[in-house]
Amino acid sequence: MIDPADLKELLDNEPFEPFRIRMTDGEAYDVVNPDLCVAMESKLFLALPKDRWKFLSYVNMTSVENGGVSGRRRSAR
Repeated sequence: MIDPADLKELLDNEPFEPFRIRMTDGEAYDVVNPDLCVAMESKLFLALPKDRWKFLSYVNMTSVENGGVSGRRRSAR
């Protein structure tokens, strides 16, 4: 499980650095803009391209990777 405080810190960093969230099901989500995320108590709201969105539960997050994010969400559909 990823600590919500750690995610909030990443989202608040100045300057912001994109990062990738990996999930237990193998999906990966790139966070390229902190304004498109809301870190809540038990999950993260993430706005996605094409007017889509996703709630990501912290308990299903396996890792957060900094750097190397291209600005595109890779695995999720």
